[in-house]
Amino acid sequence: MKKVLIALDYNPCAKKIAETGYAHAKAMKAKICIVHAIADISYYSWEYSPIMGFRDFTADSAFKSLEEQECEANSFLSAVVAHLGDPAIETKVLDGKTAKAILDYVREWEANLVVMGAQSHNGFEKLLMGDVVATVLKQVDIPLLIIPTDKEDVVKRSVEHNLVMHI
Repeated sequence: MKKVLIALDYNPCAKKIAETGYAHAKAMKAKICIVHAIADISYYSWEYSPIMGFRDFTADSAFKSLEEQECEANSFLSAVVAHLGDPAIETKVLDGKTAKAILDYVREWEANLVVMGAQSHNGFEKLLMGDVVATVLKQVDIPLLIIPTDKEDVVKRSVEHNLVMHI
Protein backbone atom coordinates (compact mmCIF):
# COMPACT_ATOMS: atom_id res chain seq x y z
CA MET A 1 0.00 0.00 0.00
CA LYS A 2 1.19 3.50 -0.74
CA LYS A 3 1.79 5.83 2.19
CA VAL A 4 1.82 9.63 2.20
CA LEU A 5 3.36 11.52 5.11
CA ILE A 6 2.26 15.14 5.50
CA ALA A 7 4.53 17.25 7.73
CA LEU A 8 2.95 20.35 9.26
CA ASP A 9 4.05 23.10 11.58
CA TYR A 10 1.96 25.86 13.14
CA ASN A 11 2.41 28.16 10.15
CA PRO A 12 -0.87 29.67 8.91
CA CYS A 13 -0.28 27.92 5.59
CA ALA A 14 -0.59 24.48 7.22
CA LYS A 15 -4.24 24.32 6.19
CA LYS A 16 -3.32 24.68 2.51
CA ILE A 17 -0.53 22.10 2.88
CA ALA A 18 -2.82 19.62 4.65
CA GLU A 19 -5.61 20.01 2.11
CA THR A 20 -3.29 19.70 -0.89
CA GLY A 21 -1.39 16.74 0.57
CA TYR A 22 -4.67 15.04 1.46
CA ALA A 23 -6.01 15.50 -2.09
CA HIS A 24 -2.85 13.95 -3.56
CA ALA A 25 -2.96 11.03 -1.11
CA LYS A 26 -6.63 10.33 -1.83
CA ALA A 27 -5.94 10.40 -5.58
CA MET A 28 -3.23 7.80 -4.98
CA LYS A 29 -5.55 5.79 -2.68
CA ALA A 30 -2.76 5.99 -0.13
CA LYS A 31 -2.65 5.65 3.62
CA ILE A 32 -2.06 9.05 5.27
CA CYS A 33 -0.09 10.13 8.32
CA ILE A 34 0.11 13.76 9.40
CA VAL A 35 3.06 14.63 11.61
CA HIS A 36 4.20 17.60 13.66
CA ALA A 37 7.72 17.77 15.09
CA ILE A 38 8.47 19.29 18.47
CA ALA A 39 11.94 20.69 18.03
CA ASP A 40 12.93 22.70 21.07
CA ILE A 41 10.58 23.80 23.82
CA SER A 42 12.59 26.99 24.34
CA TYR A 43 11.52 28.13 20.86
CA TYR A 44 7.87 27.84 21.88
CA SER A 45 8.33 29.22 25.38
CA TRP A 46 8.21 32.81 24.15
CA GLU A 47 4.96 34.63 23.70
CA TYR A 48 4.35 32.89 20.41
CA SER A 49 0.75 32.42 19.42
CA PRO A 50 0.58 30.33 16.27
CA ILE A 51 -2.31 31.12 14.00
CA MET A 52 -3.58 28.15 12.08
CA GLY A 53 -6.84 28.68 10.30
CA PHE A 54 -8.38 25.56 11.83
CA ARG A 55 -11.42 26.48 13.88
CA ASP A 56 -10.67 23.95 16.60
CA PHE A 57 -7.07 24.93 17.23
CA THR A 58 -5.36 27.95 18.71
CA ALA A 59 -2.41 28.10 21.05
CA ASP A 60 -3.48 30.67 23.60
CA SER A 61 -0.10 31.30 25.21
CA ALA A 62 3.49 30.16 25.42
CA PHE A 63 4.14 26.53 26.30
CA LYS A 64 5.39 25.88 29.81
CA SER A 65 6.41 22.20 29.61
CA LEU A 66 7.14 19.44 27.14
CA GLU A 67 3.92 17.68 28.18
CA GLU A 68 1.92 20.83 27.47
CA GLN A 69 3.65 21.16 24.11
CA GLU A 70 2.89 17.51 23.22
CA CYS A 71 -0.74 17.94 24.28
CA GLU A 72 -1.10 21.05 22.11
CA ALA A 73 0.57 19.28 19.16
CA ASN A 74 -1.87 16.36 19.49
CA SER A 75 -4.79 18.83 19.64
CA PHE A 76 -3.43 20.53 16.52
CA LEU A 77 -3.20 17.21 14.64
CA SER A 78 -6.72 16.24 15.79
CA ALA A 79 -8.02 19.56 14.47
CA VAL A 80 -6.37 18.87 11.11
CA VAL A 81 -7.94 15.40 10.91
CA ALA A 82 -11.35 16.83 11.87
CA HIS A 83 -10.98 19.55 9.23
CA LEU A 84 -10.15 16.98 6.55
CA GLY A 85 -13.03 14.80 7.74
CA ASP A 86 -11.23 11.47 7.47
CA PRO A 87 -10.88 9.51 10.72
CA ALA A 88 -8.64 6.96 8.96
CA ILE A 89 -5.80 9.52 8.92
CA GLU A 90 -3.00 8.62 11.31
CA THR A 91 -1.18 11.29 13.31
CA LYS A 92 2.17 11.35 15.04
CA VAL A 93 3.93 13.92 17.20
CA LEU A 94 7.65 13.67 16.55
CA ASP A 95 10.34 14.68 19.01
CA GLY A 96 13.71 16.16 18.08
CA LYS A 97 15.24 18.41 15.48
CA THR A 98 12.50 18.90 12.93
CA ALA A 99 14.23 17.73 9.72
CA LYS A 100 15.87 14.73 11.39
CA ALA A 101 12.66 13.73 13.14
CA ILE A 102 10.75 13.86 9.85
CA LEU A 103 13.43 11.91 7.98
CA ASP A 104 13.60 9.27 10.71
CA TYR A 105 9.83 8.82 10.69
CA VAL A 106 9.69 8.68 6.88
CA ARG A 107 11.96 5.63 7.10
CA GLU A 108 10.23 4.08 10.13
CA TRP A 109 6.72 4.46 8.66
CA GLU A 110 8.01 3.48 5.19
CA ALA A 111 6.41 6.46 3.44
CA ASN A 112 6.29 6.65 -0.35
CA LEU A 113 5.77 10.42 -0.55
CA VAL A 114 6.43 13.34 1.79
CA VAL A 115 4.36 16.52 1.58
CA MET A 116 5.70 19.76 3.09
CA GLY A 117 5.19 23.48 2.65
CA ALA A 118 7.71 25.94 1.28
CA GLN A 119 6.68 28.69 3.68
CA SER A 120 9.29 31.26 4.47
CA HIS A 121 10.32 31.77 8.06
CA ASN A 122 11.96 34.98 9.16
CA GLY A 123 15.73 35.04 9.63
CA PHE A 124 15.58 34.46 13.39
CA GLU A 125 13.30 31.42 12.98
CA LYS A 126 15.65 30.01 10.32
CA LEU A 127 18.58 30.50 12.69
CA LEU A 128 16.76 28.53 15.40
CA MET A 129 15.11 25.88 13.27
CA GLY A 130 17.26 25.70 10.17
CA ASP A 131 15.77 25.32 6.74
CA VAL A 132 13.77 22.16 7.28
CA VAL A 133 12.52 21.72 3.71
CA ALA A 134 16.02 22.11 2.22
CA THR A 135 17.45 19.58 4.69
CA VAL A 136 14.70 17.06 4.00
CA LEU A 137 15.05 17.59 0.25
CA LYS A 138 18.79 16.88 0.38
CA GLN A 139 18.45 13.73 2.47
CA VAL A 140 15.16 12.06 1.57
CA ASP A 141 15.26 9.11 -0.82
CA ILE A 142 11.58 9.19 -1.85
CA PRO A 143 9.57 11.85 -3.72
CA LEU A 144 8.95 15.11 -1.89
CA LEU A 145 5.97 17.29 -2.79
CA ILE A 146 6.64 20.87 -1.75
CA ILE A 147 3.50 23.00 -1.59
CA PRO A 148 4.29 26.60 -2.53
CA THR A 149 3.14 29.17 -0.03
CA ASP A 150 3.78 32.86 0.14
CA LYS A 151 3.14 35.89 2.28
CA GLU A 152 -0.27 36.43 0.67
CA ASP A 153 -1.31 32.95 1.87
CA VAL A 154 -0.13 33.79 5.39
CA VAL A 155 -2.01 37.10 5.45
CA LYS A 156 -5.15 35.52 3.96
CA ARG A 157 -5.16 32.62 6.46
CA SER A 158 -4.49 34.98 9.37
CA VAL A 159 -7.36 37.26 8.37
CA GLU A 160 -9.70 34.26 7.91
CA HIS A 161 -8.67 32.91 11.32
CA ASN A 162 -9.21 36.24 13.07
CA LEU A 163 -12.63 36.65 11.45
CA VAL A 164 -13.68 33.16 12.56
CA MET A 165 -12.33 33.66 16.08
CA HIS A 166 -14.11 37.01 16.52
CA ILE A 167 -17.52 36.01 15.14
